[in-house]
Amino acid sequence: MFKPRYPHLCSPLKVGPLTLRNRMASAPTSLATLGPGGHPSLENIAYYELRAKGGACIVTMGDVIVHGTGLAHPEAVLLTDPDVLPALVPLAEAIRRHGAVASIQLNHVGAMNHPDAIPGHKNPIGPSAFVREDGVQVEEMTVEMMEKTAAQWAEAAWNCKALGFNMVNLHGGHGWLLNQFISPRFNHRTDEFGGSMANRARFPIMVCKKIKEVCGDDFLIEYRMSGSERIEGGMTLEDGIEFAQIIQDYVDLIHVTSGVYQDHVNTKAFSSMFDAHGCNLDLAEAIKKHVHVPVVAVGGFNGPDQIEEAIASGKCDFVALGRQQFADPAFVNKTLQGREDEIAPCLRCSCFNPLASDPDARPIPELWHCAVNPWSGRELRWRNAPRPTGKRRVLVIGGGPAGLYAAATAAERGHDVILVEACKNLGGLLWFTDVDGHKESLRRYRDSLIARCRRLGVKFQLGTTATKEYIQQMHPDAVICAVGSSPAKPPIPGIDKAHHALYCYDKPEAVGKKVIMIGGGLIGCETGYWLADTGHQVHVLEMREDLAMDALPSHRAALLPRMAKTMTWNCSVTVTEVTENGVKFTSQDGQEHFLEADTVLYAVGQRANSKTVEELKGACDWFVAVGDCVRARQVKQATYEGFCAAMDIL
Repeated sequence: MFKPRYPHLCSPLKVGPLTLRNRMASAPTSLATLGPGGHPSLENIAYYELRAKGGACIVTMGDVIVHGTGLAHPEAVLLTDPDVLPALVPLAEAIRRHGAVASIQLNHVGAMNHPDAIPGHKNPIGPSAFVREDGVQVEEMTVEMMEKTAAQWAEAAWNCKALGFNMVNLHGGHGWLLNQFISPRFNHRTDEFGGSMANRARFPIMVCKKIKEVCGDDFLIEYRMSGSERIEGGMTLEDGIEFAQIIQDYVDLIHVTSGVYQDHVNTKAFSSMFDAHGCNLDLAEAIKKHVHVPVVAVGGFNGPDQIEEAIASGKCDFVALGRQQFADPAFVNKTLQGREDEIAPCLRCSCFNPLASDPDARPIPELWHCAVNPWSGRELRWRNAPRPTGKRRVLVIGGGPAGLYAAATAAERGHDVILVEACKNLGGLLWFTDVDGHKESLRRYRDSLIARCRRLGVKFQLGTTATKEYIQQMHPDAVICAVGSSPAKPPIPGIDKAHHALYCYDKPEAVGKKVIMIGGGLIGCETGYWLADTGHQVHVLEMREDLAMDALPSHRAALLPRMAKTMTWNCSVTVTEVTENGVKFTSQDGQEHFLEADTVLYAVGQRANSKTVEELKGACDWFVAVGDCVRARQVKQATYEGFCAAMDIL
């Protein structure tokens, strides 16, 4: 008899009239770019369907707005738009047909909206009147406005039930309207809706009661709350416990997150790679001790072992996976099937970057294209891609992320795949993740690609250099060249006395106490931070005006404050010489400086191994170069190019 490795994750749980098939839910997430008119498209439907097909017990469509006064961002669905409703019917059905509970998150951003995003250019509304830092006036809601808004929530929920959803997720966290009423940062009322927590909870209770009145007890309510806002003047955990005790009699599940959207990095609304996995579990555990309804935990979970422990120990009843479902929608099924070594873990590399409230201040976002999953946000396009017309002999040159993903994809599509790698180990430049503890998830991603390739029968030839003659002898039908890049060496006098940044991972014992890092891009900053974290004194010299300019905004916002606690740096400088005992540089004002160092490192970019590509071209009629050997960049681009190349082999 089959005994699951993770019995608590596998166990079903009855909530109201519904039996949830396991304890892993797909957290509410916004859609990839919406279709014409801001309506859900077939691509969007496929996006949620893949999560249900992947085994999640609940799949929640995120950020659906109950009224135009509460629009969160351009990729949020406005439920009062009548043209939206027909598109939600097949979306709910697509979730249910795979055995998952179809849920939809209802939200209203309240005081965080902007007049330019509100019909009629009206001021945003909230529990109390105030002028925001950006000069926008927030209007205090009257009791009549509260009743009207609560009715809008109830009407939205009724529509969702009629459209085929089994439950709603009420967004009462992250600084949105419901949260604003219970947060002392926003609620300064002196009437029956302010003061004590019992009073501040009146509006959320009003919303829940109206939904139950309209939809009945067979339609579940999951209430998402910030267990703590983790911000000065905001809700504390004690506040969160008290509110949970009050709201539990009006809802079926309590979903515990933390923080506020506007300061999502520091408050862990969306955890960074530097936060512990399951960083909100302490909040969920504390709240679960005081309530009788099931509790859902969320916050950077990306491995089945940690989830099993959280549930087995009674800290929560369910775990919701957000960005992890972008990384691997089949997470649940792989866990249940004993294929956890193939799970692509979320790197928390900031696919999510919050948008400003002012629409005019928002950059054009590239939403939900995951670094480790090329399918994410493109589910329908790739599902409908042409199938190979026959089995091809595919030679992949290079065992970095691009090569490994290409090999796995080609093998999954039925081809006979050989991967040749000059080194004796796979992973390319990702070998350093064996040393850098901050890159644990990236190491697991590398290992998951290797595991996938092995399961699919990819043949490895390690310690073998591919030449033009070698390729011709192999007689491949297609060649994918992923030979990577090499460190760029800056033209600085005395640079031979320095080492590339990766030297510190290869020979950590040879790195002295005082370290100077030449180059303050992402690689220089992250390597420097690891060195500082392991006891070195690190000073960064950067020619540009600031550090980590090539990092995604959320990741940069997480990295720089941590660097500030352990490192020093100078920007807008020109390094003039590396000496035996330090570095000479010139500051922006023309002043010359000297800094002593035991070890000098540099990280000024990578150069594509384009010469190798040129040497190998012509060995096969179907030849394509991908990844860093085309242009040095990050894992996301390399992975995607390797995937696309393999998909093109027909």
